[in-house]
Amino acid sequence: MPQAPWIEGARRTDGQSEFLRGQLREWLTQVDAAGRTQELFELEMWLRSFERFFRVRNQPLSEKEAKQLALRNWSEELRLVDNVILRVVQLCTAILTEEQVNQTRFDQYVEGYLKKDDLIDPYIEKLMRQASPEAGLTLLREAFEDAHLLLTDLVKLSRMRYATFAAVGRVLYREIRRSHLIALLIDKKFKPIHDRITNPTIAAIVRRIDEPVERKQAARIFLELFRLLHYLTYTDPTSLDEANLKNTVLIFSLITSETRLLLNYIERRVLKTMPQERLLYQIYDSLVYCLPLELKKVINTELLDISVSRQADNIRARVENSHGILRDCFQQSIVQIAQAFEPGISGGDIFPDFTAKLDQSVRLRDGLGSLIRAVREFSEQKSEIAAQNMRDEISLFYDESMKYLMYRDWTGFEIFFIEMLKCGSQTALLQIAHRFETFLTTLFREVMKRSILQQVPAGEDLAALEAQLQ
Repeated sequence: MPQAPWIEGARRTDGQSEFLRGQLREWLTQVDAAGRTQELFELEMWLRSFERFFRVRNQPLSEKEAKQLALRNWSEELRLVDNVILRVVQLCTAILTEEQVNQTRFDQYVEGYLKKDDLIDPYIEKLMRQASPEAGLTLLREAFEDAHLLLTDLVKLSRMRYATFAAVGRVLYREIRRSHLIALLIDKKFKPIHDRITNPTIAAIVRRIDEPVERKQAARIFLELFRLLHYLTYTDPTSLDEANLKNTVLIFSLITSETRLLLNYIERRVLKTMPQERLLYQIYDSLVYCLPLELKKVINTELLDISVSRQADNIRARVENSHGILRDCFQQSIVQIAQAFEPGISGGDIFPDFTAKLDQSVRLRDGLGSLIRAVREFSEQKSEIAAQNMRDEISLFYDESMKYLMYRDWTGFEIFFIEMLKCGSQTALLQIAHRFETFLTTLFREVMKRSILQQVPAGEDLAALEAQLQ
C-alpha cells in the first residue's frame, strides 16, 4: 500500500499515525451515521481516479499516441478533469454538515474582511493548521474551486501540451494530499462502512476456509473484485446523461490501475505460496492471463480517443460496451473463485442478475444462430419461400432478441432490417443478404466470446456453425 508523502518531510511517529487513524475511524463513523457513506465512497473514487488518470499507462491511447505524447492535444482530457473537479466540490459540500458549511462561509467572510492587504489568506492558513477531517475536506473544496477557475480558462486554448497536462496532475496530487487525513482516506483502501463482503454466499465460503493465509488471500481478492464492481456502477450508461458519459474515462483509468495491482498481488504473493496442481491455483493463474486481455480490449479499443468524440450515440455505445465487458469479467471471476471452494455454487447464488444475464446471452446466441441459418438458406435456395422465412426470422429477432445486443449494434441491425423488408427485388435482396450475413457472423463471434456463455455449451448445430466461422 503506497504511503502518503508527509508535508515538510517530517515522518510521523507511531503514536501520531495511530492518532490519525483514530480520527479517521471516528469521522467515518460520523459520516455513516449521517447517511453520507455513498457520497464518501464516490469522493474517494474520484480522488483516486485523479492520481491514476494522469499516468499515461492508464490512458485510452493507441501505441502510436503513447509514443508521441508531445504531439497530442490534451485539452479535452483536462476538460474532463474540470468536470470531475466540480463533482468533487459538490461531494465535499454534501459530506460536510450544513452547520459546518455555514460556519465555513462565515469564516471566509470574516477573514476576508480582516486580511486587507495580507500576503497570505488567513482563512486558508487557519485551515492548513487544523488537523480535522472537516478542515481537510473544506481545504480540498477551496483548492478545487480555484483549480476549476484556472482550468475553465486553460481549456479554451486551442492546444494543450502534455507538459501542461502532467503539471495539472501534479498540482492536484499535492492539493489532494495536503491534508494528512484525506491522504489516509485514500491510502487506506478497505473501510468497514463500504468494503464488507455482504454477499452471504461469499461470506460463508470465506469463513469455511481453514488455512489462515489462504482465507486472508481469498478475502482480499473478493474484496478487491467487489470494489471494482462498485466502481463500475458509476460507469453504467443507463444512469448517466450525455454530459457525464465521457467523465467515466477517469473511472476506467482507475479500474485499469486497480486491476493491475490486484493481478500483481495474485502473481507475486498468492501463486508463489500455492501448489500448481490445485484447481484454485489454475483459476488464479487464468485471471492473471485473461484479465489483462479484457482491460486491453476496453482501454485500447472501446475507449480509444473517446475524449475527442462528438457523437453522443457512439460515446454511449462505447461506454456501455466497456461497462458490460468488465462487469461480466469481474462477476465471472468471483463465481469461478467461489466454485473452486464450493463446486456446487452457481452464478445466480452470488449475483441476482447473473441468471438473467446468462439467459439473455443464451437467447441472443441462439437467435443469431437461427438468423444466420435462415439468411444462408435464402442465399442457397433463392426462393420466395426462403425469402419470407428469412424476413420472419429477422422480425422475430428484432422483437425478442435485439435488445440483448450491445447498444452500438442496434443501429446497424435496424438499417438492415428496414432495407430487407422494403426490398422488392430478389436480386437486390440477395446482395443485401450477403452483407447482412457478414454483419451477423461478426456479431455471433463476439457473443460466443462472452465468458458467461462458457458454462452453457452450444448445441450441435451452433457448435458446427461456430466451427465454420473460425
